[in-house]
Amino acid sequence: MTAVLLGVDAGASHCAVVVGREDLTVQGRAEGPPAAMKPGGAAAAAAVIADTARRAAAQAGCALPADRAVIGAAGAGRAQEQEALAAAVRDAGVARTVRVLPDGAVALAAMFGTGPGIIVNAGTGSIAFARDASGALHRSGGYGWQLGDEGGGYWLGRRALDLAARAQDGRGEGSTLLARLLAALGLCSFDDLVRWSVTAAPAQVAALAPHVLNAAREGEGVAQRAAADAARELVGLAVALQRHFPGTEPIPLATAGGLLLPTSPVAVAFKDILAADMPRARLFDTSIDSALGALKLAAALA
Repeated sequence: MTAVLLGVDAGASHCAVVVGREDLTVQGRAEGPPAAMKPGGAAAAAAVIADTARRAAAQAGCALPADRAVIGAAGAGRAQEQEALAAAVRDAGVARTVRVLPDGAVALAAMFGTGPGIIVNAGTGSIAFARDASGALHRSGGYGWQLGDEGGGYWLGRRALDLAARAQDGRGEGSTLLARLLAALGLCSFDDLVRWSVTAAPAQVAALAPHVLNAAREGEGVAQRAAADAARELVGLAVALQRHFPGTEPIPLATAGGLLLPTSPVAVAFKDILAADMPRARLFDTSIDSALGALKLAAALA
């Protein structure tokens, strides 16, 4: 029997685990809650990964620990976080050999294999990763809601609150965003929204982003401009990485994350702005399955 492998996508919005073999046959898959790595949070992330992996293994008809696991983890951009999470996952009995990589590195492998390219990811936050022709990895953005994450879910949710406040004061053009936010949060007045915002966690603010997207789809000008501004910020992440691709050859580029799904107004604007600001970019429409990308890397560990 060939080795049992795990591919794990430990993201800020969900966790996905696939169980497979060295021939990349997928035998089980399970989804779970967020499992992003946070400072001092290796044990908590490992607990989510372990629970999700057990359900995937049960579907596959095998027991843990697996032989090898590769985990693409949001928040694991530095060696210290990678080593802490790998140790916690091993201690949880998930796999005998565990390698933790930044989620962007796994997404690049899922999309481009070992070749060059850029991934722009916009979920709760935002980040871009690139692999150049020599195989070196580079990043742009992804510094968290206090330092950056421009164009991501928190950024757009915060923009929704700003637009609602401006509409309340009459400082901007009319908008339905205040009414949308009040209805979504079960609140009655703008004062209620102010009180809610004081204690809202970043993830709660990011959860407001879809209301901007819905308003943009329905033709609301302020929401459409907010979506375009988000797209412009995300294109800027890719443009900052362009210097690692000298010459005139096309640069493969793909997107990931809920804000850049094909039907999102942000994605539509991203495509147009990218064509204008980064003509060398060759945009791939194929969706990225980071858990499968991690499984491929687990197979390569042999």
